[in-house]
Amino acid sequence: MSLRLRSDVQVSAMQRSASAAGLFFAVLDKGHEEGGLIYVQWRDGRELSLFTEREVEGSRVWTCVLGKAEEMAVRERLASERSFDPDLWVVEVEGPLADAERVLQPLAE
Repeated sequence: MSLRLRSDVQVSAMQRSASAAGLFFAVLDKGHEEGGLIYVQWRDGRELSLFTEREVEGSRVWTCVLGKAEEMAVRERLASERSFDPDLWVVEVEGPLADAERVLQPLAE
């Protein structure tokens, strides 16, 4: 299991990375500062994708849990997750999906 940065630090780094790329970024739901799971709604035009972090072979990686989804499907998924984990964060980024990896991994470099 790898060490995990505080959620508020990760969100702040993503916000700076998105701003540097000229993308819109907003915190929709602020979760627990230290350990709240982060969900990222990514809007690319009319398409909406949902990402979250998962642990894979000892490393934390971002994975797409809903790709090119209807907004209602994303809302339902987040409501379901929130009923299980009220400490989660939801942020939204608007811009080309091709920028997702760079924005979601701002501290990797």
